Amino acid sequence: MKFPRIDGSRIGREVRVGIATAVLVVIAAVVFGCGWHATGIAVMVLAAALVAAFYFLVVRPARIPGDAVLTIRIGDGMREDAPRSPLEQLRSRGQPTLYHLRRALEAAAVDPKLKAIVAEISAPSIGLATAQELHELLRATVAANKRVVAVLAGDSVTVRDYLVACGAGEIIINPDTALMMLGVAAGGLFLRNALGKIGVEAQTLQWKEYKGAAEMFNREGMSPEVRESLDAIIGDWKTILADKVATARKLEVSRAGELIAHGFISARTAVESGLADRAGYVEDLRAELDPENEERRFVTLARYLRHVAYGRPAGPRARLALIHGLGPVVSGEPPMAGEFISGERTANEILRAAKDDDVRAIVFRVNSPGGSAVGSDLVWRAVREAQKRGKPVVVSMGDVAGSGGYYVAMGADAIVAEPATITGSIGVVYTKFSLRALLERLGVGMDTVKTDEISDALSWSRPLSTAELAQLNEVVGELYGNFTAKVAEGRKFAAAQAEEVARGRVWSGVAAKARGLIDELGGLGRAVEIAREKAGLKPGEVHELVPYPSPSLISALNVTFAKSGVRFSALAAEASEGRSELSWAYALGADLAGVPHRWVPALTRLLARGGLMLLSPISK
Repeated sequence: MKFPRIDGSRIGREVRVGIATAVLVVIAAVVFGCGWHATGIAVMVLAAALVAAFYFLVVRPARIPGDAVLTIRIGDGMREDAPRSPLEQLRSRGQPTLYHLRRALEAAAVDPKLKAIVAEISAPSIGLATAQELHELLRATVAANKRVVAVLAGDSVTVRDYLVACGAGEIIINPDTALMMLGVAAGGLFLRNALGKIGVEAQTLQWKEYKGAAEMFNREGMSPEVRESLDAIIGDWKTILADKVATARKLEVSRAGELIAHGFISARTAVESGLADRAGYVEDLRAELDPENEERRFVTLARYLRHVAYGRPAGPRARLALIHGLGPVVSGEPPMAGEFISGERTANEILRAAKDDDVRAIVFRVNSPGGSAVGSDLVWRAVREAQKRGKPVVVSMGDVAGSGGYYVAMGADAIVAEPATITGSIGVVYTKFSLRALLERLGVGMDTVKTDEISDALSWSRPLSTAELAQLNEVVGELYGNFTAKVAEGRKFAAAQAEEVARGRVWSGVAAKARGLIDELGGLGRAVEIAREKAGLKPGEVHELVPYPSPSLISALNVTFAKSGVRFSALAAEASEGRSELSWAYALGADLAGVPHRWVPALTRLLARGGLMLLSPISK
């Protein structure tokens, strides 16, 4: 016999604690009546401890004053979501994620107890699309009549950092901070000559002419086709920046365009030109907001998130699953560190959400340059399987959803991207390295016994023959055909239309929207709205956005203790210093290549293995 499940969300926390306490009191009374006084006292103490624990651990930490000021810090190392592996969580030291910031700012806009927000911005190293999403979140809070002040406190501030800051109503800049208003650029490393000097030969295949991910190995500079696509992207980025800065700072668009490409600007010049309101320090701002120096009104992000969670009304609510697909796509055994999309694991997460009767729709957040073709296909298939089970899937794209990153998204019911999101790159590359010349220089000999002439084709000891390359090119072409066919199916294109937007070309979100590769421009909030609509939720119906999988105990403790500067992970993280897989050499390579540091382990593994890849030529 199957018993109906009792929905605990219909009962408030206080009521549940009250019921438990009342039950303990009744038990104590019965025990006292039986003459078991020691046991009765123990039960009464347990009841009192329950009430005290609820107050001190749940109620009191969630309280904020009526004139509260939320303080947030947007700094280096900010991730989209909490890392998965315990080791990475320990190293993260409880830093806020984009998910936490988004949740807090959306709540802050409608919170009557919150009077102001102070956002310290210090070199967050984020992509332009993420910067735009944070900009819009701050603008929405300003529009809700909250005082929002951005404090530029880093040694240097890039155009992307400034885009976040100008979402605030006021900008204060540290007197010694320099604005690096250098416009925008996109490019990459070209290693053909360097590889040749050390005796490494790279053989590449690409489908088709705009697919530039392998050009770093076989060219001395970018091809005309790749340059054409990047010229279009950075042109769109310049327009986006100029429009946003002009609107926020009440400047002419032409003047905003001049300022964001002016060059190196001192704090004094930034104030004189209207890019900042005044020079100063965050301590002066805190004294202005709290002249009596009580400190009680300042609320950290961690504390405010507890306030938001505690203030959520009890009762049934529709559940929307939030699944993150972040980093390069890999298949098989994943790297030990860094950020990546495991094709197998992400597919399982989507299928778990699809099988959950309480989940009404799935929101899939993608920020990925692509990678493994097999891993990407596993995720694509899981999205299709979720739809067959009646669960709508809506994709929200971050800084990049290129090649395999677009592959995992293209079958969704709707795709939302920021205007600056790098998307598309519908194409395939193959890379094969031969170390024959290097091994000869080192005096290393290799010999092979094989059944057939082709048996050692994948060995690093020799390059592929012309016939082998031609045969492999047919395989790559077939994979490209499968990719474009699925694009046509998912986006409801004719074959010729799919081919026109494919050919390995990357697009900005604006250009992708114009060509039908995405449905709407916006951030995660807009994707959630569409998911609600497709799930059939009414305008006033409450929903709950539930991360899949749920945050682990370590990440929860990191966020919980972050408010006082205490880090659950501090000792373990310090103990692991010097043993990190992401060494300084990795970091240097990431900066030169223009990719996030945490993507380096997965990208290194993909490139070392070679083979067929769905990889975007640029990552942010």
